[in-house]
Amino acid sequence: MSAQDEKPFTEKPKGEVVNLYRSSKGYYGFFGNAKAYTSHGEWTRMVFAEDGAVWLENPISSLYGKSWIKGYKAQGDTIAFDLPQVIWEETFNDVTSYGKLYKMVVEETDKYGTYVRDEESQTLKYLWKDGKLTLCEDMACGMCTPSGGWTGYGENYFEGINIENTNIKPSENAKVYDGLMLYLDLSDQAQQWPVKYAIDGDDVYLGNLSTNLKGYWIKGTMKNNEATFPSTSFVGIDTTTVCYAYASRVDYKTAYTPYGDAYDSTYIVKEPLVFTYDPSANTLSSKQKMGIHQSDGEREPLKSTDIFDVYRVPLISPWVEKPNSPLPPKFSSYMPWYTGVTPAYGGVEFLLSYYSVDGNYLDPSKLYYSFYIDGEMLTFTPEEYPNVEKEMDLVPYTFDDDLHFYKIDDNTRRLYYFHEPKVKVGMEALYVDEVDGKPVTYSSGITEYYISDPTGIKTTTPEESKVESITFTDLSGRQILRPGKGVYIRTITMKDGTKQSKKVVR
Repeated sequence: MSAQDEKPFTEKPKGEVVNLYRSSKGYYGFFGNAKAYTSHGEWTRMVFAEDGAVWLENPISSLYGKSWIKGYKAQGDTIAFDLPQVIWEETFNDVTSYGKLYKMVVEETDKYGTYVRDEESQTLKYLWKDGKLTLCEDMACGMCTPSGGWTGYGENYFEGINIENTNIKPSENAKVYDGLMLYLDLSDQAQQWPVKYAIDGDDVYLGNLSTNLKGYWIKGTMKNNEATFPSTSFVGIDTTTVCYAYASRVDYKTAYTPYGDAYDSTYIVKEPLVFTYDPSANTLSSKQKMGIHQSDGEREPLKSTDIFDVYRVPLISPWVEKPNSPLPPKFSSYMPWYTGVTPAYGGVEFLLSYYSVDGNYLDPSKLYYSFYIDGEMLTFTPEEYPNVEKEMDLVPYTFDDDLHFYKIDDNTRRLYYFHEPKVKVGMEALYVDEVDGKPVTYSSGITEYYISDPTGIKTTTPEESKVESITFTDLSGRQILRPGKGVYIRTITMKDGTKQSKKVVR
């Protein structure tokens, strides 16, 4: 049996890469049932290898397995994939299970029907024509268990349009500024976000408009101190959320859930997004709303899950960051150790601040938090936390996997863990910058919650518990600035001179 038969293929194959704007329809597994699923604007890739093979990434949209299936050019514009192929691997309680992709057909077992493996043919076919990949009519695929049962994950519609990444950026002659955008969120609370903006003659640019879009820009035109951007601009491919990201002028309208509950539904306004430029203050302001979202909104209205950020009445002003210790975290809720499931777990909810102890705003991309159990920093590993790709003891403020790490709102986080605390838990906020190629760390001090005394919350001062530096060395003692894969010694040096060393595997 080949390696491809035994395990999913997860490394990007070598060859010509084609980026695809993906629209899909299918199903996902939910407590033994199959729920309908649609998506637009997801990012996937196809690779034409030098040996003639054709590879397709992530064949089922609702199951992000980071795996590839291998096919070939068939007759005409057809690309065929001979199935089954392994697309999923999961380890739980030291037991590894696999899922295989099969060509599926509908079996009328009841009034709803279900997917079963196609016993007549296991060749899945797509058409690649005029820059568009489509699943052939009456074709469907699904993931099955080793015994052949359908898992509920499947796809019966696929359209992938070749849209390559954007290369829009200011020219070398443009004046580029660091900016801080003040805006109102959906709860009418004032929030801030660091951006970049640039002016080059009649051209104006906005950049770094969302967490995962650093380095991307949108372009507008300046006339009579008005900066006008298209109704919708392609920002770039978000490789973290795995989608095509756009910036649009948006607004709200009242919509209703199936249960009759009203909510604000975001939609794209088909008119330009306009900012007023104040040359004396070097500011950009708008009375409109700017949204950052997945998909272009053309093929289907935006869903709530497509919206990443909405900036109401934004004001962008010049900004100079002033590094310092962040304000300490605050515990808002503690979940006692729960043994009713395996593995047992506990949880905390806490508040993070984006401001320093001297009241200045800090760049969220440089802010992290660490979690302590009985005074020892917890390292989150891929073995215990499947959405953690490598060992992590400094958790980015922006990290959210909707499984163990939750971003409830801009300031509130929830964390679940699998090591039982006996006396206390602790939380520390850190600002990590890089100066002359070396990390510089500012600590908030550790806020501690004593389990036996719910009122016993203590915050140490930054001088008592400040992390002075975090360094990595290889096994020969040589310091490594950016560790790749391998075995390293991580040393945390505190302000008082004490050190904690631990072997880590990346």
